[in-house]
This record gives sequence, C-alpha cells and structure tokens, in this order.
Amino acid sequence: MLRAMIRWSLLVLALTACCSQKSTKTSTVVSDDRPERFEDLAFLVAGHIYKADPEKAVSLGLHKFDGKLPDVTPAALEDQRAQLERDRDALLKLDPKQLTPLQIDERDVLLTELRGRLFRLVELDVYRTNPMSYTGAINLDDYILRDYAPAQQRAQAVIDLCTALPAYLAQARMNLVLPLPQPWIKTALLQTRGMVDFADKDVRQALANQAQIGPALDTCKAALAEHVAWLEKQEPSGTQNFRLGTAKFLKMLSDTQGVDTDVAHLQAMAEADLRRNLAAMDEAAKAIDPTKSTKDVVEQVAQDRPAPADVLAVATAQTTEMRKFLVDHKVVSIPGTEDAILKESPPFQRWNSAFLNAPGVFETVPLPTFYYISPPDPKWPAAEQLAYIPPRMDLLFTTIHEVYPGHYLHRLHIQKNPSKILKSFCTYSMNEGWAHYTEEMMFDLGAGGKTPQARIGMLKEALLRNVRFVATLGLHTGTMTVDEATKLFAEKGFVDAGNARQQAARGTFDPMYLAYTLGKLMIRKLHGEWMAKHPNATLGEFHDELLAHGCAPIPVIRRAMLGETSPAI
Repeated sequence: MLRAMIRWSLLVLALTACCSQKSTKTSTVVSDDRPERFEDLAFLVAGHIYKADPEKAVSLGLHKFDGKLPDVTPAALEDQRAQLERDRDALLKLDPKQLTPLQIDERDVLLTELRGRLFRLVELDVYRTNPMSYTGAINLDDYILRDYAPAQQRAQAVIDLCTALPAYLAQARMNLVLPLPQPWIKTALLQTRGMVDFADKDVRQALANQAQIGPALDTCKAALAEHVAWLEKQEPSGTQNFRLGTAKFLKMLSDTQGVDTDVAHLQAMAEADLRRNLAAMDEAAKAIDPTKSTKDVVEQVAQDRPAPADVLAVATAQTTEMRKFLVDHKVVSIPGTEDAILKESPPFQRWNSAFLNAPGVFETVPLPTFYYISPPDPKWPAAEQLAYIPPRMDLLFTTIHEVYPGHYLHRLHIQKNPSKILKSFCTYSMNEGWAHYTEEMMFDLGAGGKTPQARIGMLKEALLRNVRFVATLGLHTGTMTVDEATKLFAEKGFVDAGNARQQAARGTFDPMYLAYTLGKLMIRKLHGEWMAKHPNATLGEFHDELLAHGCAPIPVIRRAMLGETSPAI
C-alpha cells in the first residue's frame, strides 16, 4: 500500500510539472510505450484525466493542480480527444485473464470514464455548444470553503486562477458557436452572475489579509462581468435546439453508464414506476382524508413547513435522527463519526434545491462536508418564494438522500476504499441511484414513523425523479417542449412553479437526470437477485457489499457481486 501511495504521489507531481509548462502548438499526446503493469497504466490514465481537467483533481484533494484552468484552445481539445482514445484503446488491449477481479473492475471504471469524456467532447461537442462547460472549471469555492492549507497558499491559487481567467473566458467565447440554446444561456448566466458576487464578496472577505488578492479578484470580477455581458447579448437569439436525438441518447447511456438498451424499454420502465408511485400517492392521500382529491391532500400536508429561518436547524436535527436510525436498525455500517454541516447554498450554485459538497477523498487532513439547501430566489413572487420552502416531510427525505444514508454515507464508504481508481471516479446512475434508492428503503423500515404524511414526503421525491425520467425521454428522444415538461413536473411531480421551471430547464442540459430512477431500479433488481443467492444475508450486509465497490457503474458492480454478467435493467 505504501509503495502504491508513493507511486501515485510521484505521478501527480510529474503531471503537475507538465501542466505548469506554458502552452505551445506542439501536441501533448503521450506517445511513450504503455506500461507493462496494469496499476502503472491505470495511474497513467488517471493522470491524463487530471491534467486535462484540473478542477476534477482539485475536487479530489490533489492540490498540486490548484489555481489551474484547463486548456480549451482548439489544438488542446484535439489533443485531449486523441489522448482519451489512446488510453481507451490501451485498456481495451489488456488481457482480462492477466488481471485480478479488482483490476478488471478498475479497468472498466476507467473505460467508462474515458468513454463518457469522449462522448461529451465529441458527440455533445460541449465546448462549442454549451456555455456551462466552461463555468464548472472556475472553482473559486474550493479555496475558501475549507482550510485544507494555509491561507497564503490558498490565496495564491485564487490569484493564479484569476490571472488566467480573462484569457480562458475569451477563448470560451471564441469556441462557442452561435446561436446557443436559450435554457443553457439562462443557466450559464445564473452561474456566472453568482460567481461575480461570490468572488467580490465571499472570496474577498475570506482572504482579505492576503497580499495581491485584491487586484486578482478585481481581474476575476471584471472577466466574469464581461462574460455575463456577452451571455446577456446572446440571450435574445437563443434557440430551443437542445435535443440529443435517440441515437445519441442511447449512446450516452452506453458510454457513460455501461447500460445498453432501447427507448421502448426505457419508456416502459419510466411509465411503470411513475404509475406505481402515483397509485401509492393516491392511497396515502385517502388514508389522510378520503373526501379530498390527492392534490388537495398533498397541498394540505405541504403546509407543515418550517419557517424560512428554521430550515437549516430542522435539517440538522433530521440528520442526527437518521444517523441514529441507521445504527438502531442495522441498515448499513457508518465509517467515521463526523456529520455533514448544514449551510445555505452559495448564489452561483442555486440551480438545484439541495445538494452535498464533500471534501476530496485524497485530502490529507480532516475537513468538513457541507449539506447545502438553497433559499428561494428573492426575485420570484412572494407566493412562489414561500412555496419553495420545503415541507417538513419533503425535507426529511431530502436529508435521507443527501446525508444519511445517501450521498454522505456513500462518500464515507468511498473514502475508506483501498482502490485509488474506485475512489477517483463516479458513475451518475450509481451515485444518484443509491441516494434515491435509500429514500423508499428508509420509509419501508420506518423512517418518519411510516405515517401517510411521511409516505407523501417520500413519494414526492420519487415522483419528481419519475417525471425527470419521462421528461428527459420526451425532451431528447421525442418532441416534448420545455413548457410541456414544466407542466408535467407541476401536475405529476407535485412541485411548485419555481421548481417546475428549474427542473424542466435542467433536463435540457442534464439529459442523464433519469439516473436517479434508473439507478434505483437497477439497485432494487440487484438486491433481489443477490438476496436470492444469499438467503441468510441481512439488508445491512447487502448494502455494505454494494458500497464496497465505490461508485462504479452498476453493471460492473453486478458482475462483481453476482459472479456473472447479466442484464442490469
């Protein structure tokens, strides 16, 4: 283990030195012979990914990449494509008979990551079509949210990033082909405007005593403001040309999740689970008041919501309660003793209502994890702002999803995984599928007292994800409009007007948000088959075995747990 750690560190140092060199027109594609040992090849491939995507490396806790922005010049993007293909082909040439079971899993995790990045770079052509593809790399929050290093070191990373930002955003504007899809412009504007405010206020305040930070943040603010002005100029001519089409949609599932299927099967899955949960919602509503419509009962239950100032305190209490529930019911093991800290979402990250922000798995010092909850947009009408505050039972199942036993617990299991590859890369359908799966599982075990009100809270989360599944199929393989998707979220997802608009817009740029329900259904299927093979096993043992594979593609986990290759859906 120590030798592996040293080798990994040396690789990161070598790649960092490479990244620090000035950009030239010379190709940077690695052309040396492939390493003979699998683990050396795996480290090399991971390093190429970090070099092309320094924000990914920083988010993992590899701080030698601090302050760096990716090279998004056309020549560099072409080199990135060639390197991804070369690494993919090198992994495909490996003889599985010469690999251990763990190495086979690691190989397939890397292959999924490479294929997903190629899909995004080539088929989606994100750097020419999607302005949001640039904002994710501007990770100023990483440098002030946690004290992973002395303030001077973190301030230097901000200075380096801000210094490079004007050229980076100028290149983005050169790369993007007009006109752009309007929903993507709107979301990019939300992100970039929020970053202007975040850089000018939060970052400036957090690093106020550091030399040269003021001029650097002035540069940052000006570059972001210029980009906002450019995006605003594009908004009137924005289009609705966001659809992937059937062929690309299915390739996305295959390349990024390892799932091969067809639209008819996906449609049947989506509609069947939607019907199941709608029927359960009707049943829960009748148990509360059989004289009222389901919609009226759901609205009645929704009146039990915390005051806006109390939302974080209520969610904190729910976090403590759910951790105790896991222990008392032996649902799953809990590595560690720390809990997530509740915070209000930063303005530039308020495109989703709640999410987890965890430190990197390679951090060398203990750091906090934040459970973010977004306040309503103050520009909305007063009634919409009030409706955006989560009802108490909705909040409970959001807390289950985000913290215990959802994302936060999953992250704790990933943290203790001995495989650097399984620690480094995560698959959407396993990540969100696990968190969504836990909601119904926890209700069935008694979370929320199994009351009809708690069931409605759980089902609202499920129906939101059901509608995402139906909406993304309609938006990307059919003819559904954003307005039609908004209506669907309001009518069958039981969400308020503000959330309905957000969710419909998200579907245009996040077509994989079917991953919540798709992943949940794949895990439920795996659970049934694994328990049939292990009739004396407990639910907790199943969960621990599942999470022992990190965030690998569910088909890869199925093969490891069942000892066979069989359909995941």
